[in-house]
Amino acid sequence: MKNKIAELLCDWGICDENAIEEFYPTIRDREGISILRCRKSGVIFTSTSEHMDRSHYVEKHEFPSLRKENNRQRVLVDAYADDSRRKDQFLPLISNRKWMDVGSGAGGVLDLLGPFAETVVAVEPQQRAKDALEKEGYEAYSDVADVPHTDFDVITLFHVFEHLTDPFGFLKVAYDKLTAGGRIVIEVPHANDFLFSFLECEEFKSFTFWSEHLVLHNRWSLTAFLEKANFRNPVITGFQRYNLANHLHWLKEKKPGGHLKWSLLATDPLNSAYSNMLAGIDRTDTLIAIAEK
Repeated sequence: MKNKIAELLCDWGICDENAIEEFYPTIRDREGISILRCRKSGVIFTSTSEHMDRSHYVEKHEFPSLRKENNRQRVLVDAYADDSRRKDQFLPLISNRKWMDVGSGAGGVLDLLGPFAETVVAVEPQQRAKDALEKEGYEAYSDVADVPHTDFDVITLFHVFEHLTDPFGFLKVAYDKLTAGGRIVIEVPHANDFLFSFLECEEFKSFTFWSEHLVLHNRWSLTAFLEKANFRNPVITGFQRYNLANHLHWLKEKKPGGHLKWSLLATDPLNSAYSNMLAGIDRTDTLIAIAEK
């Protein structure tokens, strides 16, 4: 095992090196890397983190998105469901406050929540996306360490934390950028996702495990990172991004996109009930952590 994040979790006693086993033999986009899982903690991670560093993101030419679009507007359309959901979830936290979003990508969530914030700052290492954000009028930086302000009320990371090669170092820098009582919001994919933790869907495993997701966290590993970085009162909640139609499609067709292709099977009450059920058994696809300085 050469994953620095897993090594850190072992040092903290969250993971146990003797309890680490292979969970899946390959990832979707690179040879020679497998997926490991710690039986003690349930944390999942790539067998190495040495293949990834910050330059990987800086040198990318397309906007960050699953389909690798080069057109900002098309990326915004693809991301609108998540961006609008985050607007509804986090508007009370961000309204009239100084906000930094890390890993902003094309900036859809900035477009929706930015008008309500007192101050908006974006951090985006990918140069093309950063240039596009600046063209839209956003104050943008390539690294959180470059941000000159130290009085933010809120820092958000939406499906970014699992990409960081040094998440603990990042949290220590982010801590210093927050004002006293400020909050950090971290949304990540869950190591206990129902599709592979219960349904054991091999096709989903083949699809979802990839080189940029160095770790899939659970409640204990997220809490450990936050508390070790001196954040207080971490609250971890489960959230389900993909509905029952998506899961049924995976089981029958063995492919993604069921939430769109089989939308006739989706209603708001059904989606809500399914999400609540998965949250109740701690098998949602997403975790959201909020902690205070």
